[in-house]
Amino acid sequence: MDLNTVWFILITVLFTGFFVLEGFDYGAGILLPFLGKRDEDRRAIINTIGPVWDGNEVWMITAGGALFASFPHVYATLFSGAYLALVLMLLALIARGVAFEFRSKREDLAWRGRWDWAIFVGSLAPALLWEVAVGSLMRQGRRGLAFLMGSLTIVLATVMVFAGLYPRILISTLNPAWTLTIHNASSSPYTLKVMTIVALIFVPIVLAYQIWTYSIFRKRIGRQAEDLIYRASTVDFSTSPATAGSRWAARSWPAS
Repeated sequence: MDLNTVWFILITVLFTGFFVLEGFDYGAGILLPFLGKRDEDRRAIINTIGPVWDGNEVWMITAGGALFASFPHVYATLFSGAYLALVLMLLALIARGVAFEFRSKREDLAWRGRWDWAIFVGSLAPALLWEVAVGSLMRQGRRGLAFLMGSLTIVLATVMVFAGLYPRILISTLNPAWTLTIHNASSSPYTLKVMTIVALIFVPIVLAYQIWTYSIFRKRIGRQAEDLIYRASTVDFSTSPATAGSRWAARSWPAS
């Protein structure tokens, strides 16, 4: 492993730390107008990230500095290509930082409300703009890998939710004794046994069929195929199937 690879890994670590840590800062700011119905509620939400938000942004500064120092041509190209998005992101982050500092300088609710909206916009805009900046980097010609990784992200997030629930299914916020679990909310053992047998038979069949379907239609749709689909969609089948079929064939295929 050469030093170029080492620094690529270090930059990956820095951006990972930034996206994870600053990610919940953005989330708190985006949810501020919706979860904070009163000024006290909004103040509590802001206080949850108040001691750490500026420290979390240090990860971004460090990542940018490391990128500039280790791969200056990448830094120059990235900031030139995504200049507008990054400038807007910088302005949004400045507005958010000022809002954190100035919100509590006055007791006026209107004053605080304006700064709360600045926090909201200053959190929402960078989240969207980072998607624009980072999404533009995603590795042309490797769409299959991008689709696989995106699907894997959804799979792991779903598994995380259900793993956190187990053995509960629906959690009661009124009384823990009313929580529905896999034991007190299940069907009878006989029903579960029959369903297990049916699932063992038909689930592999359904999966095999779906795999076969995706395999058959795995190729990309080109202009010719889309033209055929469009022509088929414009055929009037209300007259007679034979006539409609001949019309579709005449539209779809050139005369010999």
